[in-house]
Order: sequence, then structure tokens, then C-alpha cells
Amino acid sequence: MLEPDALAALAARHGVGETLTGQVLIVDDDVGNLDVLRAFLDADYVVHEALSAEVALALLEVERFDVIVCDQRMPGMTGIDMLARARELYPDVAGILLTAFTDTPVLVDAINRARVFRHMHKPWEPEDLLGAVAQASVLVQQRRLNARLLELLATRSDELKGALDQLRAAQQKMLHLERLGTIGRLTAGITHDLRNTLTGLTLLESVFEAQQVAPRLMAPLRVGVSATRHLMATLSTLHQFAAGNLALKEELIDVAEVVRDALVLAGLEMEQRRSRCVPVIAPDLPRVRCDRARILQVLVNLLRNAMQSTEGPQVIQVEAAAARDGGVLIAVQDEGPGVAPEIVSRLFDPFESTKGAQGLGMGLYMCRLIMEQHGGTIRSVPPVPPGVGARFVIELRSQRDG
Repeated sequence: MLEPDALAALAARHGVGETLTGQVLIVDDDVGNLDVLRAFLDADYVVHEALSAEVALALLEVERFDVIVCDQRMPGMTGIDMLARARELYPDVAGILLTAFTDTPVLVDAINRARVFRHMHKPWEPEDLLGAVAQASVLVQQRRLNARLLELLATRSDELKGALDQLRAAQQKMLHLERLGTIGRLTAGITHDLRNTLTGLTLLESVFEAQQVAPRLMAPLRVGVSATRHLMATLSTLHQFAAGNLALKEELIDVAEVVRDALVLAGLEMEQRRSRCVPVIAPDLPRVRCDRARILQVLVNLLRNAMQSTEGPQVIQVEAAAARDGGVLIAVQDEGPGVAPEIVSRLFDPFESTKGAQGLGMGLYMCRLIMEQHGGTIRSVPPVPPGVGARFVIELRSQRDG
């Protein structure tokens, strides 16, 4: 424990002001005893008097005292009862009990229940009383300084935590900007090469259609062209976001139509995998303002993730329903192994994949970027009903036209 001088110096260094009021409350039902007590204490303290415990407790509600000097034997509430009550309400105030009796039960009560600072017998010596009040004042000062320093420590700890949180956020932002720079450089080169590939595939698709090539040959080609276009759209989105110019062409859209279009675009690959989709679209969905092509991109990406969650055929659920705030919730759920617990917290970060080494980890990140641009959300939630599989939910917030 710090010495009083060291404690006071520490408090002064941290701007903790004076904690003592210099006020002493004397309580006795004998006016003569009060006069004697006041005569000795008046020179060093601001003294208040009370002729009963009840009056003393009332004074405690309006004045802040350092020390209470109280007689034990009083009509009604005893000194111990009053000091015990005062300590319960104001634990930093020190009590001194005066009594002409040496009853052991009184001493035990004074120590255990009222926790008085000093128990003094009558008649008391003036220097003993002055010394006891001075020592009690030092104890009160230490208690209050400790309390103020602890409050200050708690405040500083909260401030430090806030500063650390801000530092971590700034570090994450810097890391995010570095990643965006990397993404921008990667996508610029890849998009250029991929565009040439897509041109060749599109030309081949036109030739096959003109020659009426058998469906069993056309279907894989269409899947490849569709997948390449989707990849081009994803890379374009990432490049625009990295460059800081991901513009949205917002309009009021019919969400049910967008969901159906996404199912059509993903339909060829779903047939190839012999999977099927069960759409559940609520009637009379509210129209929402968003970039139709971007939201379609998000849905197709989620559907492809769902299809790729297992090697074999499966049933994929797509649900669209009105949200409580007037927006729309769209859920995509598969029958795969679900999301590994170790990547849940970073699932929507760049280069994090649910497919392990087989995925680039950019699809869900791109979905997050698009949803954030729309002021919406995307999240991974437990499957419904509980069991195997992954379930992703996007929320499009309702916005006023214009």
C-alpha cells in the first residue's frame, strides 16, 4: 500500500483535487457534551451538531462530512446503529464512538457492524480526541484518493481501449487498401487476357449455333461461355472497386424477376451437375432500388457456390421474402458440408474460400462489396431447418424512389 504522501503525490500528478471537506459531525443528546466537543474541534474543522441519530442521518443527506463523532447511549437509535447506517450509505466517512461503558458486546458491535475508526471511553482526553479525528481524516483522504484514482484508471483504461480499437481499425484499413491495390493490379491483367478468350468462345458459340450443332455439344460450350462472362463481371467489379469507381446504376426493380433470371443463368450448370433448385418466392414483394446487374451477379455467385459445395447432385433452396423494415431478404441454401468454423469470422474477406485450395476466395468478397455499396448486408446463417449445408442471406434495404 502506498504511503499517504506518495498517494497524495500520485493523485496530484493525475489532477485529482482535494478530497477532504474539513467537516466534522458531532452527535450527542446532551447539549453540554456537544458544546465541549465543539470547543476542541472548532479551531481545525467545520463542526456541525446533531442532538439525535435521526437528525444526524438527515444532515448526512445534505452535507458531506469526513468524520462523525457520536455518543453511544442516545434515546431511540444508538450510536452504533447510527454509525452502521451511515457507513452503509457513505462508506468513505470515518466514525468515532464515545461511550462511558466498557461492555464487550458494544465493542464487538462497534468493530464488526459499524466498523468504527476509533472507540473512545469517557472521559476522554482532548489531545486523544484531536489525534483520533486527525487520523480518521487521513484515513478518509486515503479512501477517497484511492476511489478517485481507481475511477481515473478505469476511465484511462476505457480511453486506451478506444485508442487501441481505433489503431486496429486503421491497421485493418491500411491492410484492406493494400489488398485492393493488389487486386486492382491482378484483375487489370487477367481481365485483358480473359476478354480475348471470351471473344473466341463467343465466336465459337455463334458458329455452333449457325451449324445447329447437337445439344450435347452446345450445352457444355454455353456453360463455359456463361461461366467466363460471370468471371469477367466479377473481375470487372473488383477492378472498379479497387480503383474507387464502382458506380451503381440504380433503379426500382422487381426482386422476383431478378431471382428468376439468376436461376436461368445458373440453370445450364445446374443441369450439368444434375442438381435442382426449389425457389420459394413470396407474393407481392416490395420493389427495391438497386443496380439490377450487380444484384444478379451476387445471386448467380451464391447459386454457383451452392452448386459447387458438393460433387454430386443436390437440392438448392432459394427463398425471397419481405423484411420487417420494408426491404427484401433473399436466402440461398445448399446441402453441402457447411462453412468450416475456423473461417466463419473471415468468410467475406478477400482470398478466403469455402472450397479450400480449389477456390480463389474472391466470390464472397465481391458479393460483400456489392452489398455494402447498396447499403445492404450479406451474412452466413445456420441452415433451416438445422442440419447440414450452408445458408447465405442478403438483405436489400427499401429506399424511396428519387
